[in-house]
Amino acid sequence: MTNCINCIFLLLFSTIAHIGQSQIISSFSISNSPLPFNTVRCLEYEANTLWIGTDQGLAKFENENEWTVFNSLNSDLWNDDIRAIKADGDSLLWVGTIQGGLFCFDGSNWTNYNPENSGLGDFLVRAIEIDIEGNIWVATTEGVYMYDRSVWSSWTSNDGLLSNNITALCIGESRKFAGSINGGVLYFDPSNNFVNHTIISSGIPDNSALNIEIDTEGMLWFISPAAGLVSDQGDGGPWISFNAINSGMPANSLLCLKHGDEGTIYIGSETGGLITKNEASYQQLTTGNSNLTDNHILCLENDSQGNLWAGTFNGGLCKIDFSLAHAFSIYANEFHVYPTLVKEDKLIHFSKKITTEITITNPMGYVLQTMVKDRDYLKLPKALNTGWFYLQFKIDGLYYRKKILILKS
Repeated sequence: MTNCINCIFLLLFSTIAHIGQSQIISSFSISNSPLPFNTVRCLEYEANTLWIGTDQGLAKFENENEWTVFNSLNSDLWNDDIRAIKADGDSLLWVGTIQGGLFCFDGSNWTNYNPENSGLGDFLVRAIEIDIEGNIWVATTEGVYMYDRSVWSSWTSNDGLLSNNITALCIGESRKFAGSINGGVLYFDPSNNFVNHTIISSGIPDNSALNIEIDTEGMLWFISPAAGLVSDQGDGGPWISFNAINSGMPANSLLCLKHGDEGTIYIGSETGGLITKNEASYQQLTTGNSNLTDNHILCLENDSQGNLWAGTFNGGLCKIDFSLAHAFSIYANEFHVYPTLVKEDKLIHFSKKITTEITITNPMGYVLQTMVKDRDYLKLPKALNTGWFYLQFKIDGLYYRKKILILKS
């Protein structure tokens, strides 16, 4: 018996604009600025000031023209490995370090909290948040800690946590949320009692969460190592995940997120650069199609001017001006591919002629084939197996990236 298998190519857009000579992205590194180190772990914006946490100290960047650097050589911030920053109004700054615990800076003096001099149970601080009552919440590898500016409280495995390895914190109007590694996501009520949502208890797609945010509608979103971007559609489920397997998400290994205007979500990835999600539409900025200095994005922050700041693993700090990017994104959307469902050996048509190279890659970026075309159509090669692939090419100075899914019918 002969089995006939029809392969269908499903094209899902991920359009990328590269703006010729216009500077959508400005970058700051040790080579062109006083930034103390090119690994930027955390960012906090408050009152026209961007605070920048690096592996070699804390930088203060005021009005985008004045730098001040604090480190163990010039201040009482005696540990230079910064992992978390939180502004406490315009008068205090809380700083978490990898070996020095928690620091509080009032503009002149530094106060340190660690296991040897306070109720904080760990020297490693991964995240800091402040609730509406002014309590300081701290994520550590030894559990969740809360400081009411007088007394410390803690939640650890002794209190029912499945993992003390806390990675993320988020503060809502009346509740607090904490992500962990392999211990689920904790939902704290106004009385600070918690419910732990795990794969077993509530069907959450992954027991680990790297970053948590709440959107303007009050919906909780988090980054999961296994499931990608996840949203809570209710209160502890149902859950919806968005990743490279089940959506147009152009990359896996997501690390951080930040909400923008009108439902836009910005996502930093480990190898895929900066991803923008707006409903079912995805765009991607990488080192290959823009002035982004590194595809490994560790943290994101919005400023009051509508810019997005990205801290990278090895490329310093980037500022993305989306007022420019938006104008070219509209232009890029004038390009169309049709039909969107294509059987094997049939043609894909483009609304504009492509005269440059068309590169086909796998999801990891490995180039499978490069073709030079001077036409407005393309026949996809038979040699491709089922799965996800990408088409990359350039038209009129704009870079495009099409996600292709080959399905067995």
